[in-house]
Amino acid sequence: MTKSEKSLKESLAQWKLFLYNPTTREFLGRTAKSWGLILPFCLVFYGFLAALFTFTMWAMLQTLNDEVPKHRDQIPSPGLTIFPKPVTALGYTFSVSDPSSYEGYIKDIKKFLKSYSLDGQKNLNNCPDGRGPVYAACHLDSGPAESSLEVCSGIDNPDFGYSQGQPCILVKMNKII
Repeated sequence: MTKSEKSLKESLAQWKLFLYNPTTREFLGRTAKSWGLILPFCLVFYGFLAALFTFTMWAMLQTLNDEVPKHRDQIPSPGLTIFPKPVTALGYTFSVSDPSSYEGYIKDIKKFLKSYSLDGQKNLNNCPDGRGPVYAACHLDSGPAESSLEVCSGIDNPDFGYSQGQPCILVKMNKII
């Protein structure tokens, strides 16, 4: 036998003895009593860490408000929102001959425009000079959104131009406070 073969056999024997030693009745270097002491400690310790993480996340989520942004900063570029929501980055796909292919887009636009109707604006402030209280929303100056959107209002063309292959895509500029 060569020295490398002997050391390989000895190495395997040592690993086998480490996995389970029948003379000391140790498994992975620990007795049953040792495993019995360390496993409950690990369960309690990691359970406490998980509970602490969960409580911290819950407490932080309680500070968020769905109605008001968390940070109100003046930033150089305001946010833009596009309606209807595109399927991919800016990929609108539909077939003029298949109304079901653009039905979701029409529902999305109608849902968006509903908040700009007279009923949707009834709880907003009346700001005659165009400026209202800080952090308050005002009525649209030109009345309901339908009057300023013309072709894309949905009044004369209820499918917002999708059936003619000239769809309306609304871009909303969000004021960053």
